[in-house]
Amino acid sequence: MGKRRQKRIYERNFYYTVLKYYAGLFYRLSYGKREYYGIEKLPSDGALIFAPNHTNALMDAMAVLDLDNRPKVFVARADIFKKPLLARIFFFMRIMPINRIRDGRSTLKDNEQTIRNSAEVLKNNVPFVILPEGTHRAMHNLLPLGKGIFRIALLANEEIAGEKPVYIVPMGLEYGNFFRYRSSLLLQIGEPINVTQYVATHPESEDPVIMNELKERLQESMKELILYIPDDAHYDACWELCNMSCARRIKQSDLNPASLKDRLTANQHTVRLIRQRREQDPKTSEHILEEIGRFAVRRKGKGISMASVANPRPALSLASRLFLLVLLSPYFLACTAISAPTLLITRLICSRMEDRAFHNSIRYVTTFLVWTLTVLVSFFVLFGLVAWEYALAATIVFIPAPLVFYQYYKWFRTARSDFRWLRAGDMRKEKERFVEWIL
Repeated sequence: MGKRRQKRIYERNFYYTVLKYYAGLFYRLSYGKREYYGIEKLPSDGALIFAPNHTNALMDAMAVLDLDNRPKVFVARADIFKKPLLARIFFFMRIMPINRIRDGRSTLKDNEQTIRNSAEVLKNNVPFVILPEGTHRAMHNLLPLGKGIFRIALLANEEIAGEKPVYIVPMGLEYGNFFRYRSSLLLQIGEPINVTQYVATHPESEDPVIMNELKERLQESMKELILYIPDDAHYDACWELCNMSCARRIKQSDLNPASLKDRLTANQHTVRLIRQRREQDPKTSEHILEEIGRFAVRRKGKGISMASVANPRPALSLASRLFLLVLLSPYFLACTAISAPTLLITRLICSRMEDRAFHNSIRYVTTFLVWTLTVLVSFFVLFGLVAWEYALAATIVFIPAPLVFYQYYKWFRTARSDFRWLRAGDMRKEKERFVEWIL
């Protein structure tokens, strides 16, 4: 008998499909609110390379995976593939290794095989996902894009050889909070870049020139899909001012305060106005932005969240949350006790992880794995101890226990912050002065 053919990374796998849907359910529960826009822009006639920004570790890749039901293949940094068992797990999860320049220039030659494999993926109508910044950074900004995505696009264009066009699809991911579990997620898809058409209309251009031009187009498109705050000395002040003025700007512009996309639109407008102010009156702008920076330091020192400062009705928010906290406290305590193993393991891992951008990924993975195991064990124990009706009812009531904990704790944290903000009358007056300056 001949050797069994090794399964290709892009080929359908029943076990992967089942796991994808189950993991996707936990992923969606990781957010209080999610909005996806632009899916209708995805071309149906070509090979797709998805290019999202990278701010939130694993959660960025999961956002793209959750976009639709199509299988997708990803790349991740090569150093995590060194152990054979992990390499097999990542292959099962449809992730290929890619070396970064920080891993040493000598390792970049190993990327040739990955680039060839990715072209094969695209040729077989499976979207390929690469985060072109190469590393994550929890900021409303964009790191310089690497060349890997453009090399893949050009090679795929050669391999497919006119069968269908190759597109790079810009994506923008915006999180309500990079570090808080069950925050919000906005995913927007920009206008796809037709690489095949671009190459055909520039027949005399060398590959390096084409890659640089595609890089500029992709970078500008991605900037339009996110809140792009220049990474300079006043980054924190600009972000603070966006949050301070968001509610007023939404009201002024007749936008929907419940829409994440409209909130982004309002904040993008604020960033443009800040830039204009800095160009027109640099001295005054510098002084005010420095004041806002000091305001942010004091706010953090008092334990006041940005959400409280941004809230136009903190007193109403505090009253409603106090009501819910009192009403649901017995359920919260029971859920906390039942989900304690999941919560403690999560806290232990997060405490050893210096990069906070990984914390939500850890919360998601541990909730998915440990809580699933906890529910299965509890299910069989309960059915062995009590009547099946009571066992089934208890299982249903306590299935969302970890999520109840996180949501209740979020309400508690916000209520505490609102209370502190209501007591900080001097800071509320300062906020109004800053908002009037930018409005």
